Amino acid sequence: MRIDVHEGRKEREMRYTGENCPYCGMSFTEEDDVVVCPECATPHHRVCWFAHGECANAEKHAEGFVWKKPAAPDPEETAQPEQSTQHNHTHTQQNLDIVCPDCGHTCPNGTLRCPECGAVLIPFANPMGEPPVAQFRPGFDHTEEIGNVKAGDIALYCRTAGASYIKKFRNLSLGGKFTFNWAALVFTPYWFFYRKLYKAGAIFAALFLAIGIWLIPVTQNFYEVYENISVEVARVTEADGEEAAWQVFEKRSAELTEAMKPVVIPTMLQWLIKLVGAFVADKLYYKKACTDIIAVRSRSTDERSVQLELFRRGGTNILIGAGTYIAYDILIYAASYLLTLL
Repeated sequence: MRIDVHEGRKEREMRYTGENCPYCGMSFTEEDDVVVCPECATPHHRVCWFAHGECANAEKHAEGFVWKKPAAPDPEETAQPEQSTQHNHTHTQQNLDIVCPDCGHTCPNGTLRCPECGAVLIPFANPMGEPPVAQFRPGFDHTEEIGNVKAGDIALYCRTAGASYIKKFRNLSLGGKFTFNWAALVFTPYWFFYRKLYKAGAIFAALFLAIGIWLIPVTQNFYEVYENISVEVARVTEADGEEAAWQVFEKRSAELTEAMKPVVIPTMLQWLIKLVGAFVADKLYYKKACTDIIAVRSRSTDERSVQLELFRRGGTNILIGAGTYIAYDILIYAASYLLTLL
């Protein structure tokens, strides 16, 4: 798609005022956002172009088709239809508006991110007067049954990385016991809060916090031993040379090894919990997605309402994910400070 950058938006829209969009059949007004096909110059409403993803005259491009402005019709014959067209276009445009599922702000269809809160939006289409529904990219079978839900509902629910989770959910629905989630491994327990798996996130966070508090005194002891040895080695190096310093280090290395042993077990437990989280993350997310999708579908039969509700209930919560990370650091710092006072 290309918009003529040599003309101002207002000038371009006035140029096509009164002409009809080939998709919805409504007349262009001065307020409409018009885009022009780079191949044949056919004008379209931006929302109609986004809804269909291509020029309405795409099949004629091979024949060298070029859109031309038709001759002006008799004003007496077109006065009444134009009035009706203007009303219908306004109604259609309103139906195409997207209500942000996060903050409720109304955005024009085709908006990629809500200007108020930054939430990602999905374009909706209503080319034939039917209830507006989300548009999926060509080749994607949104009606595919995965477990007890449809792939399109999963895509709307996941919002980000939907294609990846659809593959994982398909495997789980066919009897797969586990999949591996690298994001959950690296960001345990924060990934669970990020994906709105709050109960699982709370369990993993509590385990991590307990191990983190366990690590505080043994880690402090290790660093004290390490610092003492480093200071002595530096002093001996300056006074007697590197060979003497190396002998001192060899004599005291056993102390460093002993101080390191209490750190190993809780550290290994942390990584064990991370591995468990990585293996169960997708299965927990799949169960939650299916539960939420089925619940939303059971409450309403209006397709757009269902899709907007799935869009709102699913997705991610970066604020909770980041907030959990900050809260964990604050609690560990507070526990470390209290232990130094004891």
